[in-house]
Amino acid sequence: MDMMLTRWKIMFISVAINLAAISLSPSLYASDMELQASVTVPEYQGAYSGELLWEGIVTMAGDVLILEGGTLTVRAGTQINIVPAEGTKIDPEYLSSQTELLIRGKLDIQGTPDLPVRFVIVETSATEEIAWSGIALDKAAESRIRYVELERADIAVRCVTSSPEIKGNRIANCRYGIVAQQKSHPKILENILLDGEGGIFCWRGSNPYLLNNQITGHDEEAVFVDETSRPWLEHNMISGNTIGLALYPRDLPFDPESVTDNSENVRWLGRQGQVGVE
Repeated sequence: MDMMLTRWKIMFISVAINLAAISLSPSLYASDMELQASVTVPEYQGAYSGELLWEGIVTMAGDVLILEGGTLTVRAGTQINIVPAEGTKIDPEYLSSQTELLIRGKLDIQGTPDLPVRFVIVETSATEEIAWSGIALDKAAESRIRYVELERADIAVRCVTSSPEIKGNRIANCRYGIVAQQKSHPKILENILLDGEGGIFCWRGSNPYLLNNQITGHDEEAVFVDETSRPWLEHNMISGNTIGLALYPRDLPFDPESVTDNSENVRWLGRQGQVGVE
């Protein structure tokens, strides 16, 4: 009788151990977590008003427009998956046919050095090298873009009559890095811009403040300034580009020691559209 009882105890303990091992199996646990994540990742596209908060992992399944009076807040450490698309548009207005984040309200990206906000391209067999439009601020309210990792955009950050703080970002492999146009005066601070076609462009009466930026590896100009703009350039390291500074204003102050090792460090431009004409 005692022997039979002992056998039943052994069988019970063995079954319990096996069940515990199955429930704690790393592969099964990971698979379950992946399934849960794939189900719960929120997707956004279209126009939004009011307060919108992104955190954790979110997906831009198409264009996102923040309407005037609305606010998009992005918490530190957020990953934003970008689904590339051609021919998309935000109703009623849009700036690009590619997937874009368009701000006509307020944008507050709260990345930190330890927890940057990451824009990640969702790759497909049809994804092109320049995969999306980027972030555009069009007559936006006071905004900030801090510690973002962003790549493969047509224009990483475009400011149209908007003056955000753009600080601590890493912008790589974009057609153009930061464009300020139509009387935009952003603070462009401590950013790294790498390996694009062009770096920072100042057009149509825009006077941004450029401080402690690193701009390198661009096929065209690292910094371009048209005849109507007057940015403030201070302690920017500009090297390894085809052209360091391309400037219309002859009296624009800059530190020549910070513009080095470009194929052409400074190109003075003449009348709009003509190079080298006094």
